[in-house]
Amino acid sequence: MLVNQENLKIKFEKILDKYSEFAIIPHYNPDPDALGSSFGLYYLLNKLFNKKTLIFFGGIIGRAENNMMINVLDIPIINLKDDEALPDLPIILMDTQPGTGNNPLTANDIPVMTFDHHPIQSCTKNIQYADIRVNYGSTSTIIYEYYKIFEMKPPVNVATALYYGIQSDVVGEGRTGYKIDFSFMEELSKNINREKLFSIEKPKLPFDYYIHINKGLENGVIYDDFLISSLGDIVNPDYIGEIADLLIRFDKASLVLVMGIYKNTIQLSFRSQKKKIDAGLMLKKIVGNLGYAGGHASNSGGKICLKSHEDIPKISKRIITKSLDLIQGKITTGIPFLSLNDYLKY
Repeated sequence: MLVNQENLKIKFEKILDKYSEFAIIPHYNPDPDALGSSFGLYYLLNKLFNKKTLIFFGGIIGRAENNMMINVLDIPIINLKDDEALPDLPIILMDTQPGTGNNPLTANDIPVMTFDHHPIQSCTKNIQYADIRVNYGSTSTIIYEYYKIFEMKPPVNVATALYYGIQSDVVGEGRTGYKIDFSFMEELSKNINREKLFSIEKPKLPFDYYIHINKGLENGVIYDDFLISSLGDIVNPDYIGEIADLLIRFDKASLVLVMGIYKNTIQLSFRSQKKKIDAGLMLKKIVGNLGYAGGHASNSGGKICLKSHEDIPKISKRIITKSLDLIQGKITTGIPFLSLNDYLKY
């Protein structure tokens, strides 16, 4: 059932009365918004409603900022291994929805609640409690509103997690934020630990980060204003998005697609600075029935599970060909990114 802000409080309390325990599960490889909103709801349910609640995640937490966030804010989160069954508890999906393919739930696993700010999925309407707000820039914004509804002040670590969760989704080039996101950030800013926030924003980086950045630059090919980079095998799927965020800052690129292979899947990140090209919708078209994709107007992600490593060259070529055909209407010859200086005069 999709809830609205008029019946939210009553419906929320009603469903909490049904259960004594919960498992919160964000999307695969959770980002700051998924971590912040999960931590925020975890604390609210435990402290205000006396519900035993645990946070689980699938995939990895590889980005240095995200690991630092967990460590300095003491976020209690448990890794679900690939072959591990889901916890036998009522499940709350966070920053994701059933049927998207970007969380550990199968078609037979029905969550009791979900909180998200991405476009509504058809099967979301059938679960008991769904708070989906596409006019909010982050799920952390949604969860902080529950603190306001129940007149509860989040402790410093939770406030810092919610603040950074909102900030990471709405602040910066290509991000979409709304008035309520910035209003809540301002409120939360009065109760955060700025030293911890700085340590999260500027963590030390491992050597393999620079290896992957180098691969992203070396393997980049630009087709007019569309920059594509294929990284090959990667050790950390979070690097896909990081490299896409770096490349979209190039002053002659308004579209970026980055691909990499992680654990027998092709991981993709797409960035768009063109108003007429919605990144989430476009990546869905590019991936088609090969896998899953989705996201926002300016940034999106997807993945394609491989039956064999031998399929990688064929599928990778198909993705590039289809993206060029859909976006530029033709298959053109690109220029190696690091060779641009031979073709352009700055």
